[in-house]
Amino acid sequence: MRTTAALIAGLLGLTASRLAHAEDEVNSSSDSLRSKPTRRSDFTIGTSGGFSFGRANGYPNEIQKIDDKAYRQNTKLGIGSGGFTWLGVAFNDYLTFGFGLGNFRLSGNDREASAGVFGFHLDAYPLFDVEKNLQDLAVYTNVGTGPLKITGGPEDADGGLLAYVEGGVAYERLRFWRFGFGPSASVLHMWSNSAQATGALVGVRLAFYSGP
Repeated sequence: MRTTAALIAGLLGLTASRLAHAEDEVNSSSDSLRSKPTRRSDFTIGTSGGFSFGRANGYPNEIQKIDDKAYRQNTKLGIGSGGFTWLGVAFNDYLTFGFGLGNFRLSGNDREASAGVFGFHLDAYPLFDVEKNLQDLAVYTNVGTGPLKITGGPEDADGGLLAYVEGGVAYERLRFWRFGFGPSASVLHMWSNSAQATGALVGVRLAFYSGP
């Protein structure tokens, strides 16, 4: 009787061990599938651009003229265009990083502001696991520097190299092979001791991902 009970206990223990091992394998396989990129990975290149509006103001980049109202140039509320192009790496479905170049233009009050920018580009897809239709909704930022000039007045305003930051959202709703395309919108700000510009961009975005 004792031998039979011991045998049954041993078989139950072996069965439980086998079941636990199988469950671990299933969980491990599931985790592996979840970690495998399904929308974006490896090399990426993209561009965005569209209609812009905002304002820019500044002074000649000379110490004695900065903050002197006689030399101040101002576009007031202006309209124009802008965009940014980047290349980098998509680490996974949730995060991409790259370097890029862009521009921003405004015209208003008989003045024209023109800026060139270069810096870092970062995309995040925070709702990837929430809903299938939100897997391509990106929150992004561009951070860097660039020159800004305002022309059209008695004397051009020159901001030198300004700090530059931009943040926005993009929705790559249309997918064709490894390309994603859709609307984008952002706000940006540039500033230095002698000039500043604040504006918004509304347009479209196209991105290519070499993987998965």
